[in-house]
Amino acid sequence: MSDSKKLRMLKEIRIKNLQKNLLDIQLKGIEHRININSRNKAELAANSGTWVSEHIKTAILKYNYEIDKIPKLLVKNFKPEEVKQYEEIVSSSK
Repeated sequence: MSDSKKLRMLKEIRIKNLQKNLLDIQLKGIEHRININSRNKAELAANSGTWVSEHIKTAILKYNYEIDKIPKLLVKNFKPEEVKQYEEIVSSSK
């Protein structure tokens, strides 16, 4: 597989892992609606005037910061766990 395809898949894996962390770990059990827009950025959907906790704001800011870094990443910037996920996907598709 070419390096550009590998990099694209690693970026997709990073996005998926960031979304899973945000939704399943950071915001689990919180009664607010989070939308992921077309640029993979998180947006809080709350009624006007609704108080949003500092934890939710911080989790979304951190998530969006990490999403903004993804276009600039190189293969060497990915975590070993992400490379392993990539290798598992490639080996299972053969």
